[in-house]
Amino acid sequence: MVRDFFRYPAFRLRFTPGAVNLRWHCRTPFPFGVSYQDPMSPSSHYIPALDGLRAGSILLVWLSHAWLGHLVPGGLGVTVFFFISGYIITRLMLREYGETGHLDIRAFYGRRFLRLMPALCVFVLAGSVVLACVDGRVPLLDLAAALFYFSNYWTIGGHFADGVLISPFSITWSLAVEEHYYLVFPWLFVMLAPRGAWLVRCILALIGMVLLWRFALVALDGPDILVSRRLYMGTDTRVDSILYGAAFALLAHARPGLIDRLAKPMPFLVGFGLLLFTLVYRDVFFREVIRYSVQGIALACMFAYLVFGRGVLTRFLSSGPMTYIGRISYSLYLYHWLVFVMVDAWLGGSPLWMRMAVMAAGSWIAAHLSWRYVERAGTRLRGMLLG
Repeated sequence: MVRDFFRYPAFRLRFTPGAVNLRWHCRTPFPFGVSYQDPMSPSSHYIPALDGLRAGSILLVWLSHAWLGHLVPGGLGVTVFFFISGYIITRLMLREYGETGHLDIRAFYGRRFLRLMPALCVFVLAGSVVLACVDGRVPLLDLAAALFYFSNYWTIGGHFADGVLISPFSITWSLAVEEHYYLVFPWLFVMLAPRGAWLVRCILALIGMVLLWRFALVALDGPDILVSRRLYMGTDTRVDSILYGAAFALLAHARPGLIDRLAKPMPFLVGFGLLLFTLVYRDVFFREVIRYSVQGIALACMFAYLVFGRGVLTRFLSSGPMTYIGRISYSLYLYHWLVFVMVDAWLGGSPLWMRMAVMAAGSWIAAHLSWRYVERAGTRLRGMLLG
């Protein structure tokens, strides 16, 4: 499969003001002039099961933070989020290039800004009000870490100021990892997509390099790094989880039959077995160094069956409740943590069921309001300004 992908010849790159044009020269896995569509979803660019998979991810994170972290793998939810993000953004880039023959970098960043920043700004404002009322102060550098996407390294450095409340802004660490990735990936796409095979070669090489870098950090810094947040939250140590999703999108686009072959029970069961192994094998070196790579491979095996299959799991992920949770998942990810820190501070001694009930109600109300009145407003504005 990968060998066939690499056989395609390269083509030229032409730059024009305001956009980057990838001009067709010969046969290539990224032809323009045709609309990019996923196999098994021929009539629509929207894939309901993707929202359902997002829902599963945020529910893992929510349950883990709802005092069930000893039972529920919340970190896996973040890894699945990363994989989905890498897949979707690469798919959108391929579609834009396939339809227009170019990738508009300015429009890409404009869309990302209007997709993410309105809800993030309102969340930071809400968190600041809570901190001001409870702690009597709002750490400005913590706000900057959240708004300017360096909160993962701010957390690693132990800089978030925890007072009466745990910092509500520390949850933005995963957003920082994604945005660091998107500062680089569009330019990588522009430079290497004209060469066809070189783009996927580069991504696969980067996946391997990130794994080796985790090994190197343990060798350089010693075993203490295994119990720190450095490997879990660093962009340089977690970006491969996004790259796996990007690589899957590229290979699925180059080989249309790939999705159909993987959307069968056997690849799914292999992936599920690998994923289960990463959860039950508790060796600390494996968990902090190798686990993310194995989970990326497992998700690649499972993804087609879950998202494009015709079985009960795909129907469940495509159901109304799951797609709804998926649509509000960004706001739910932000606000569930704000609600958690308040419940943990003020109702910490209450029974677990009461804390979970209050957290569930507060998280849902805040996330729904944010999605309906903030995220959708950003989407409308994005449509008016960027199409």
